Amino acid sequence: MSLNVQPVPVSASVQKARLELADRLESLLANDKNWYEFPSPQLYRDARRMGTHGFKKPASNDKARLINFTGREGNEIELRVIEPTSGPSKGVWLHFHAGGFVIGSNASYDTYLTRLSNELSLTMASVEYRLAPENPYPAGYNDAVDAALFALSEDGVSKLGAQLRVLGGESAGAWYAVSVALALRDKHGVDVQSQLSAICAGYGIFDLTYTPSCLYHKRNIVLSSDGMQRFAEAAFAHIPLRDRKTPYVSPLYADLGNLPPAQFLVGTIEPLLDDSIFMAAKWSNSGNEADLRIVDGGCHAFTLIPMGDATEEGLQSVISFVKKHLNQSK
Repeated sequence: MSLNVQPVPVSASVQKARLELADRLESLLANDKNWYEFPSPQLYRDARRMGTHGFKKPASNDKARLINFTGREGNEIELRVIEPTSGPSKGVWLHFHAGGFVIGSNASYDTYLTRLSNELSLTMASVEYRLAPENPYPAGYNDAVDAALFALSEDGVSKLGAQLRVLGGESAGAWYAVSVALALRDKHGVDVQSQLSAICAGYGIFDLTYTPSCLYHKRNIVLSSDGMQRFAEAAFAHIPLRDRKTPYVSPLYADLGNLPPAQFLVGTIEPLLDDSIFMAAKWSNSGNEADLRIVDGGCHAFTLIPMGDATEEGLQSVISFVKKHLNQSK
């Protein structure tokens, strides 16, 4: 299987416009306080949720419904469910939100998930997993795996109204999507190739000992090299670097055989570029279908925030990839 590691070609004028937009965003966010500069992470989360810091208050889909179930540790886990209005659901996309293991919630991206739901005719179920540093690894990981097991259960299918078909997420959520697939395959005996139509991993981190781009990226457009490492250390600091080269901490080191088709979407100006390139190459070399989509002028989270036609290019690539594999599924 061949893998194209070049960005999708765009004209010089489009590239120039995208880079200028990224420059403006970098300047706009330059003086914003980081989460670790707040008195507590929760105060930062509250500010983001209310739209009083950095970005506008997230729009809410008032038709979203909540499903709660009990996780392995006795904790309640919430799924925020958005159903398609475009017709009957073809299945469930279990979604893991972005936020560097530390911030965000399953209510942060209703607009994004509503569009995917309607374009794909899928039920989007976004997981409210526990956040670091209050709940370091494996708390959120356990919640994410438990959510997938619930979605696969008779009770879960009944409450969600459809079968689990897709795992997907962005940033830390991409780590969760891949890690959950590995856990289902290795720890729970699930034939993920048959069960899942696709995995969508947007600009994820897959090596918690850090790839070259994560260590040495020079820009700070939404996410910097230092910022990514601070996020990761909030969740994984109790695990020495030498011990992180294990499959369930750093998926890049896993046996990647017998996994579903996966898309690795990433922009060219972001600290996690290498993670997607390396992961897609290994995914493909392990005998699976891998779609590496590199968007010229894309920064971190470019499908979640308005970044002009780069956002649309990324979203359309996700939609096309999932549609293709939903149609190919048995």
